[in-house]
Amino acid sequence: MKYAFFPGCTIANRLQFVEKSLRVTMPEFDVELVDLPFACCPEPNAMRSFCDDTWLALAARNIALAEDVGLPILTACAGCHESLALAKHQLDSNQERRERVNEILKQLGLEYKGTSEILHVIQFLNDTVGLETISSKVTRPVPLRVVTHTGCHLLRPERILGVDCAEDPKKLDALCEAIGMESLEYMDKIMCCGAGVRNADTTTSYAILREKMTSMAMVEPDAIVVFCPTCFITFESGQRIANKSFGTDFKMAVFYFTELLAYAMDLPGAELLLAEHRVKIQIPEPPEALGT
Repeated sequence: MKYAFFPGCTIANRLQFVEKSLRVTMPEFDVELVDLPFACCPEPNAMRSFCDDTWLALAARNIALAEDVGLPILTACAGCHESLALAKHQLDSNQERRERVNEILKQLGLEYKGTSEILHVIQFLNDTVGLETISSKVTRPVPLRVVTHTGCHLLRPERILGVDCAEDPKKLDALCEAIGMESLEYMDKIMCCGAGVRNADTTTSYAILREKMTSMAMVEPDAIVVFCPTCFITFESGQRIANKSFGTDFKMAVFYFTELLAYAMDLPGAELLLAEHRVKIQIPEPPEALGT
């Protein structure tokens, strides 16, 4: 299988270890990641609030690049996935907007045709690969108790994105269980991490984060597992700001799922990926490895 790989700006520029985990795990499932000259998705909220037509044209260019070589797009960022999927929905359902965008793309020698599927890594692993296949590749189970946070941009609007149930997401939990972790239920599971309002109201943003992480801490997890780079940064870096602002004492490790997948599959360099984290934990050896 070949996919046009769309890691997104945040992963490519700030979380290179996450990108590395994707590049080492995907070939294990017979996937070739093809790099194309993609630009920003563009960012699904800020750009649209300034000019919806500009957002749509930029997103259409990215999709058209993949269509030009006959490939579906595999996204790694929740925001990028939302932006490209919403753009595709608009272009496929509104002929007038599609024609207007194609007039712009014609200047670049491109045309949006609507032929490329847009798939996020969570969908590829859970729906295409399947939990049984993933479990069969695990040679070093990860014995952590974790809480999961799928992220707003993968869940809403559910009727268009179709990634998981917006009110009761289960796919990330199932993937965690497939590689040996115990996924814990907790209050406020579908609550935002707070990143969405940070530029407008910093105090409110970190108050939301405090409430979210307080709910997580109540079940005493070893770590947080996410599929969104913005959520990753918010939890990992933001908890320090929340601690200073509100007197909390959060010290929670955060992982993008494929980092732990690489570790569970015992792929070369997997432990180095985890060393890049600001909040570190030592992953214990599973009981099987200890002979118990």
